[in-house]
Amino acid sequence: MTKRNFPRRRLLGVVLALPLGACSKTSWNNPFGSYKPFTLTERGDRMVRWLHNDGHDVMMAPEAFAVMGLSNGGRDIPVMQMAKDGRDGRYVISLVNVRKIHEFVMHRRQGDVLTFHHCDTAFVRQSSVRYPRNGKPTLILDTAFAEADFRQQRAFWFAEMPGR
Repeated sequence: MTKRNFPRRRLLGVVLALPLGACSKTSWNNPFGSYKPFTLTERGDRMVRWLHNDGHDVMMAPEAFAVMGLSNGGRDIPVMQMAKDGRDGRYVISLVNVRKIHEFVMHRRQGDVLTFHHCDTAFVRQSSVRYPRNGKPTLILDTAFAEADFRQQRAFWFAEMPGR
């Protein structure tokens, strides 16, 4: 028998372990970069489809959106919008695509104040704005209040969404 330089068992081990390298969270182009998951969730995808199918094209005033960081050069913001009545007021959700990515803005009226919440398609709140009827929009700095109101609005839309 002849002695081989590269044993077959080692070759078999390498061949079997090779697909595990594809499961790595780093890419070959940037092996030291951070892993950023794709943020479109199943619920986010369903909400986008629902708004595209049943929503209405609306132009919204840019003031509150500008405070949240969504700007269209001072012009009105084009959105796909849907509104429904809940037990404690009217709920509105808007699909915004100003920055070439899908984002949601949820808002509802509480007395003379509109409360806006900007979130991504994974329904993670980005910012919140309080907009009184006879005033200017201001950023909500009380994160506990903003998060509680956002969760309430998000729960309303999850309950209304078809295909739960």
